[in-house]
Amino acid sequence: KTSGICLGVDDNIRSKHTRKHAMSRLPYSYVGVPLGKESFAKVNVEVFLDFFCPFSVKATPTMVQLAKLDNVAVRVVPFPQPWHWEGGVIATAFNIVLKNHSAEAAAKYFVVLMQNYAKFKEEGKNMSVGSMVKMAHSLTSGIVEMKEDDFLTEFNDSNSPGVLRQLKNQIKYGRQNGIHETPTFMVNGTIAGAASSSWDMTKWKELLGPLLEAAAKKN
Repeated sequence: KTSGICLGVDDNIRSKHTRKHAMSRLPYSYVGVPLGKESFAKVNVEVFLDFFCPFSVKATPTMVQLAKLDNVAVRVVPFPQPWHWEGGVIATAFNIVLKNHSAEAAAKYFVVLMQNYAKFKEEGKNMSVGSMVKMAHSLTSGIVEMKEDDFLTEFNDSNSPGVLRQLKNQIKYGRQNGIHETPTFMVNGTIAGAASSSWDMTKWKELLGPLLEAAAKKN
């Protein structure tokens, strides 16, 4: 018989097999960090960014504004590019804060890291990885309390529980969605190919407006 998903299996056998091995619903785990108060809303924008990508930096202020709109959730997902080794260093620093503190603190740290892109780029030319990590740690001031030695130890420990796993999950999530360039924007799970780092709030409202209207009609 060919009904259901177990082709060629007798109904009784299939029924027993289904009862025994049916997968329970897995809890949804968000990847990345929400920039606003909402983790999930009627319209969800996910942004894949590289901390050392000037276009990702350019898009950040608009994403912060977008996260303030009603019924819109914006999540940032670090996606360091292989040609920006510095981006991987900063993404790891970001994940240290995310692992040890709240998502809200990590979101604030994300914005500060992006705001200091020019400083990283200029001073990082002749900087070792360790020095760059120390610079990243210095930017946690006023956001979280974490000793520099603890920060460096966690960065250097490749087996640090949580940090490396978080970064791997972020990269895997990007790859499974076909992400290559940064920034790339997804709206309700679909890549918004036309969206650009040059878009202002007017352009974003034009894109999201119909979705918000449609969601409102369903209520």
